[in-house]
Formats: sequence, C-alpha cells, structure tokens
Amino acid sequence: MGPITENKKFNPFPGLRPFAPEESDLFFGRTGESEEVMQKLLNNRFITVIGASGSGKSSLIYCGVLPRVRKIEAIEAKAWKIISFRPGNDPFGNLADAMADSIDPSGGKNEIREKIIREMAQSPDGITEVVKEQFSGNGAKVLLVVDQFEELFRYSSLGHSDSSHAATVKFVDCLVSSVTQTAVNVFTIITMRSDFIGECAHYQGLTQLINNSNYLVPHMGTENYREAIEGPVNYAGAKIDPKLVDVLLKDIGDRTDQLPVLQHAMMRTWNRWQELDDPGRPVDKTDYDSVGTMSDAMSLHANEAYEELSTRGREICDIMFKTITEKGSEDR
Repeated sequence: MGPITENKKFNPFPGLRPFAPEESDLFFGRTGESEEVMQKLLNNRFITVIGASGSGKSSLIYCGVLPRVRKIEAIEAKAWKIISFRPGNDPFGNLADAMADSIDPSGGKNEIREKIIREMAQSPDGITEVVKEQFSGNGAKVLLVVDQFEELFRYSSLGHSDSSHAATVKFVDCLVSSVTQTAVNVFTIITMRSDFIGECAHYQGLTQLINNSNYLVPHMGTENYREAIEGPVNYAGAKIDPKLVDVLLKDIGDRTDQLPVLQHAMMRTWNRWQELDDPGRPVDKTDYDSVGTMSDAMSLHANEAYEELSTRGREICDIMFKTITEKGSEDR
C-alpha cells in the first residue's frame, strides 16, 4: 500500500492506544523484534510476549508478526486462521465469540458460539476438538492470539471467587493442551504484562511453555525511535523537520517508558500541524511546543477533555478514576 495523502483527516500516529491490525503500514521501528518473535512462534508453536505496560506488545503482534504470518500463508498457499481475543472475565466465552466470528463473519453466529462453548466444556481437550472440527480442513493452521493474558489473573483475583479461579485453571489447561497436541496445527501467541509473570508459576504446563518460548520486548534504541517518528510522517505524505526529530530524541533520553508518551505527543503535534493547513510546511518544533511537548501534552489533553464535561460528568470522572486506581507493592 502506498502513502495515504488524499485523506486530510488522516493521522498516522495512534496516540495511547495500540496500533490496529489494519495499520501495519504505519508501524515502524520493530522490524528485528517482529522477525525474532515470528521465528520463535514457528519453531515452538507457542510464544509468550512479555513487557511492561505501554511497551508496545500488542502493536508488535498485530502489526509486526501477523503481517509476516500472512506472507507465509501466501507463499505456502495454505490457510492460516488467525483468531484473536482478550480473555476478560469470560475466557471461554470470548474465545467462542472470536471463533464464531471467524466461521461466520456475517453475524449469524449465536448457534455456532453455543455449540463451541459446549464442546470446550466437555473435555480438557475442548479447544483442540473445536479446532479439529471447525478449522482443520485442507491442512489449515490456526493461530490463537490471546492479547492481555493478564486479564485472566486480574479478573479472577478481583472477585476472589472459587468458580472464577476454577474457570481460569480450566482455560489455561485447555490452552496448554491445544498447543501440545500434535493432531492439529494450533499455534498460540499470548501477550502479558511483565508484572503478572509470577502468576503463571501456579500453572505447571503453562510455566513449561513459557520457559521454552518467551520474548521480553526490549526498549527501543535511538534509531528505532527515529524510524517510529519519521516513518509514519513520510508514509502520510508529509515531512518532518530534522531539528524536531533531534528534539524528540533528546526528550526521550534514556527513559524506558516513553513510547506511548511519544506516540501521544506526535498525534497531538500532527493535529496541530493539520489545523494550520499549510501542507507544504514540514511538521516542526512550533507545532510540538504548542501542544506542550512530551512533558505536558498528555496533561493538557486530559484537561481539555475534562473541561468539556458537564458538572455531573466531572463528578462521574472523579469517581471513575478513583475506582480504577489501586495500590500495588510498596504502596505504588
């Protein structure tokens, strides 16, 4: 796909959210990492991608690894069924939803979903049995992408419910079984925040899989950051002042948690540049400074959003943020 220049509203930076699968052309700076994860996946049929919050795990998978899977699919002329989901508080239900969508994208999936859930509930090899029945025709390979795997542990611990914990155990056992079965070609990627890796030690089969094949997402180096800044701008048909690139790299420095902050600042900087409607001018430091730079862009954006709320909306916002905040170890 060539550069996108015809859409004046197009912003090549996603901000704080991960890159979506259809945005792989905008994903720069992780070529080597994508190749490494892909090779481990092919060698082991399983990989756990681990990293700190905001390190780009999901983007790496959706926009770095999955496009490589599709290239292999085209070369081998054998289908890869990619089934992506988040476990949430109902891992079997969410997996069944994703499988049913893959079988019948038209929307008439309720009957298929219920059948899949019944089959998975009947056996510890339930995922394997569903894959064998629904997806294994003509030598097809199935890739399960379990994004934000830590949700399994977060939701089961929040309620401290025995039934919730039992469901987690059953799902993990079922997932491990599907990877280790040779009767079907099931490949699995899970992404997980590194601070939850200790939770996996409670599950012996999962621990063995993780020990055998894992990938800790490294922090990006200067040249990787440079690609992540310049690549999307060039792809979108614009130019960026090299002096601004140098300023951004300096602002990042040696801090290890700046990737989402950079993406957000660049999203805001691009919006500001577009508002001035001077497409012949490169994106430059004046645009960056006007949004608060990396140090203040997020706070300014949050203040703007908050000011737009009604009085009742601000009360709800206050309650919501207090509700979703919790203290971890060492009172963090």
